[in-house]
Amino acid sequence: WSGFDEEVYTPKENKDDYKDDLMSRAHWVNNLMGGSERLPKEEGKSIPIDMALAFHSDAGVTPNDSLIGTLAIYTLKSERKQKLPSGEDRMTSREFASLVQDQIVQDLRSSYDTLWSQRSIWDRGYRESRTPSSPALLLELLSHQNFADMKYGLDPAFRFTVGRAVYKGMLKYLSNRYGTPYTVQPLPVEEISVTFGQPGASGRSKAIIKWTERLDPVEPTAVPSGYILYTRVDNGAFDTGRTIAKPVKKDGMLSAEADIMPGHVGSFRI
Repeated sequence: WSGFDEEVYTPKENKDDYKDDLMSRAHWVNNLMGGSERLPKEEGKSIPIDMALAFHSDAGVTPNDSLIGTLAIYTLKSERKQKLPSGEDRMTSREFASLVQDQIVQDLRSSYDTLWSQRSIWDRGYRESRTPSSPALLLELLSHQNFADMKYGLDPAFRFTVGRAVYKGMLKYLSNRYGTPYTVQPLPVEEISVTFGQPGASGRSKAIIKWTERLDPVEPTAVPSGYILYTRVDNGAFDTGRTIAKPVKKDGMLSAEADIMPGHVGSFRI
């Protein structure tokens, strides 16, 4: 539903909620795009969507509990046409599918299982890859029915790695599409600690926040150029942050100082 008009997710000819669910997703994308340069002849929200991703996890089972792995699906022709409404060739969806699948498999093999299975890239007429007016990918990440896959699938760190891999695949696809360089967002910092420091010249109490940076061995662009220190007092909201371009580095740890208020709980985020 997502706040859309009923005709977007329930076509007049269909009153089946199950079909509404799987069929409406592409209509939702097109409704966002309608009126933009990507879909000029239809009404909508005039948002020039770059891509659509359908994220699935029902890729089948194996009798011996080996890994199912990752499958990518795109659609080369829709209504017998190989062009998107923008005039772009639908083969761009094949590139999108390949980059995302390759990135997922590369990252999972380097971090979790060297035997993570890279399945095919299919050209199929599934609704979620065929109907959107943007480049589209239907991703079968793994199988939630298969034990070997779900040993990993329930791990939050695995999910983070997968989400980051999908993001990196999208980023590289957009870089190719628009001919621009890309920079991968650095990984979150690790080993954060807070200790009391000596009061400064103003007499205010100080906290010393320490952390270690976490470099991405497979992404040379994912190097931080600086950090932002966010602070909150008691149960209030975190502030808008303070940029730390060159934190102090000692014994492999980075650090920064922040004022704290006596009698209150100070919280910090890097």
